[in-house]
Amino acid sequence: MDIRTEHLQKSFVLDRGVVVRALKDVSVEIKSGETVAIVGPSGAGKSTLLHLVGLMDHPTGGSIYFDGQDIGCLNKEAHARTRREKIGFLFQMHYLLPDFTVWENVIIPVWEKRAEIEPDVRGLLGQLGLQDRLNHMPAELSGGEAQRVAMARALINRPELLMADEPTGNLDRETGEKVEDLLFNECERRKITLLLVTHNPELARRAGRLLKMRDGVLVP
Repeated sequence: MDIRTEHLQKSFVLDRGVVVRALKDVSVEIKSGETVAIVGPSGAGKSTLLHLVGLMDHPTGGSIYFDGQDIGCLNKEAHARTRREKIGFLFQMHYLLPDFTVWENVIIPVWEKRAEIEPDVRGLLGQLGLQDRLNHMPAELSGGEAQRVAMARALINRPELLMADEPTGNLDRETGEKVEDLLFNECERRKITLLLVTHNPELARRAGRLLKMRDGVLVP
């Protein structure tokens, strides 16, 4: 998926009418299949940019284009369908539902198609080394296993764009490197555009391109 933002802005109104400009003017192009890491200090606007491009929030100003289409022109239903069918999400916390098995957690995003897609779930979990964990509960998994389940959930809808926000931030170094390997290998194999936010310089260097942010804008 090709992505383009033009003069993207996002402001938040806090108590007593205080306005915080999280994004001030962000214009960037990301080509289909690219792996891009967004880096910068806390409060730079990295996660805000990720949430806007991932259609989890709406910009205050500016435009977002997917494959040349202005996302702002979509109605509410088409907007939600684009997010559901074309975008996968992987966060620092795995956010697995504690009362559901591994299999159920992965298939939830495609529940309406669960009968036809079940072989894909089993195949994907096998590729991630989780073939023996299908019926386990999240509490029975290690941190690395839980994050791999979250990755499977992010990939099960065959996304064109994967948004990752500190995906290995809660893992020890050895486990984190394994999850990183899986993340980049799967994106390359599936030709998924990856947009990654991280404070980890080693993880950032694995991306094909770096975007540096400070105070809500991109910097050289």
